[in-house]
Amino acid sequence: MKPALAERLAQPDALLSRSDLRELGLGRRAIDAIFRACPNVLIPGYARPLIRVDDYLRHLEGWTYRDDRPYPSR
Repeated sequence: MKPALAERLAQPDALLSRSDLRELGLGRRAIDAIFRACPNVLIPGYARPLIRVDDYLRHLEGWTYRDDRPYPSR
C-alpha cells in the first residue's frame, strides 16, 4: 500500500477511488458492491465517482462478522 493511501485511510473525510480499493486488494465485483452501498461523491467536471473513507470503513464494519453475531442466512 502506498503511504499516501495509508494516510488517507486514517482521515475519515478523505476520498477513495476504485483504484485505491483495488490497491487494497479488492476485486472488481467487491469494488462495484462497495460503490453501490456507499454514498458516491461526484465532482463536477470529473467523471469518476469517489467514496469517503468513513463510509467505506463503516460499510466494512457492518459486514464484518465476529463471534458476537451470526452470519446472515438466505
